[in-house]
Amino acid sequence: MRSAMRFACVALLLATTLPAVAQETTARIRSARPFGYFVGDLIRARVDVSAPAGATLSRASLPHPGPLTGSLDLRDVSLRESSGEGQRLWRLELTYQNFYVALDARDIEIPGFEISITTATGAETVKVPAWSVGVSPLREIAPKKQERAEDYLRPDGSTAFIDEAAPRNLAIGAGGAALLALALVARDRAWPPFRRRKTRVFSALANEFSRWRVESGGHDFGEAIQSVHRALDTANGGSLLSGDISDFLRKHPEFAPLRADLERFFAASQRRFFGGQASDGDFQAAQLAQFVRALAKQERSA
Repeated sequence: MRSAMRFACVALLLATTLPAVAQETTARIRSARPFGYFVGDLIRARVDVSAPAGATLSRASLPHPGPLTGSLDLRDVSLRESSGEGQRLWRLELTYQNFYVALDARDIEIPGFEISITTATGAETVKVPAWSVGVSPLREIAPKKQERAEDYLRPDGSTAFIDEAAPRNLAIGAGGAALLALALVARDRAWPPFRRRKTRVFSALANEFSRWRVESGGHDFGEAIQSVHRALDTANGGSLLSGDISDFLRKHPEFAPLRADLERFFAASQRRFFGGQASDGDFQAAQLAQFVRALAKQERSA
């Protein structure tokens, strides 16, 4: 009878103790692998924390990314939580980076940390202990001992053959294309040696006007007008008078938009060199230079 009563007491004691044990707060560490890390490698670990249902975890107590030691950084921290079987579960994913330059295979310690959890009985601290992983050197410190000194030497690598013809031909082709482009631009802009050609007389004259500074009065205005007459005669293939403007525009239709300016120019030239009162519509130095630039523009568009 006494044995039966003693057994019943022990069973009752176990029944009241087991739930309490099941409700304890625990932390377990799992790593991807415990060894084989080199300098610069990422080390990933998972910490599973379980607590009684209704417990809350203080996120402020979680480790923050940053340097932990002189050769170890905490790169990333992520947290997931769930509930099940009367427990509150948290899964903490940690990513470290190793900067330890190992000279031989050895273990390095990853510091532990503490997490604050609040349960029905009050606040408590869960300690995640420090743990270690194995690191390895990138290369051996000393080579294997050899009997002969020449055994430490490696044979010379084979020299790669580089064909210089392809880049040389490419450079020659690029240089030729650049010179051709420069020649086309010089011809279009009437740069030397193209500035004196007959088909670009107005472009050459515009360049001369820029050198003379006609617009600022730095050159004789009468001589500038005469140079325009000579350019018009060259473009016409003979002397061009005011009465020949229609024939000139028929042979050179590209200058048709400037008919009014041509007539105005001849009228101003007539008054300047053959007497008569000056008119408000006469060409001034700046207007004459603008007229020559317009002729050059129409000449290039032909």
